Amino acid sequence: MIVSCLNTKGGVGKTTASLNLAVSRALEGRSVLAVDGDRQGSLITALANREWEPAIAAAHYPDGQILRQQVTMAKGRYDDIIIDAGGRDNTALRAALMLADLVLIPFLPRSFDVWALEDMARLLEEARATRDIRALAFLSMADSRGNDNAEAAESIPEGIEYLGTSIGRRKAIADAAGRGKGILEEPNRDLKASDEIRRFVASIYRYDNL
Repeated sequence: MIVSCLNTKGGVGKTTASLNLAVSRALEGRSVLAVDGDRQGSLITALANREWEPAIAAAHYPDGQILRQQVTMAKGRYDDIIIDAGGRDNTALRAALMLADLVLIPFLPRSFDVWALEDMARLLEEARATRDIRALAFLSMADSRGNDNAEAAESIPEGIEYLGTSIGRRKAIADAAGRGKGILEEPNRDLKASDEIRRFVASIYRYDNL
């Protein structure tokens, strides 16, 4: 299954979500390829720090044509491919969009982030002229209290589904990602964060049979 974590807006938690998805699937014994489609290379940098099992194959393809070619060739060799791309509308994001079995769109519960979902809805509409694509938006760095989360969820544009599970603003998740680890590799650092990621991953891969 190819899951692309995309947004034309930067700083919304794409890399953190992608890393935790990749690690979680690898911990289940699946072969995983993590693809960094962002020129900044945050995901490939994080995974380069790994010196422990499970091993996670990683590649950096910021050019859309190369990303499309390499992922197409690799998809028969891996159980799961996770693509992290975006920060702007570019060739890598568009290639990842067209390759995906499932598109994930992280967004923050802030007005500017909600407005950015309109860009993704437009890109999805264009891509769906060629193939059917399922897209799920989820709250990243969600607030622990207040009405912002619910109000943001109600503002998701047509053509994008809302994923009820979210990733909160948790230091343990960010710290682990900085070391190239998923929080499930250090579950006792923050039990609430670990449970949150478990629920998040489970909610994503219930779509595995699509």
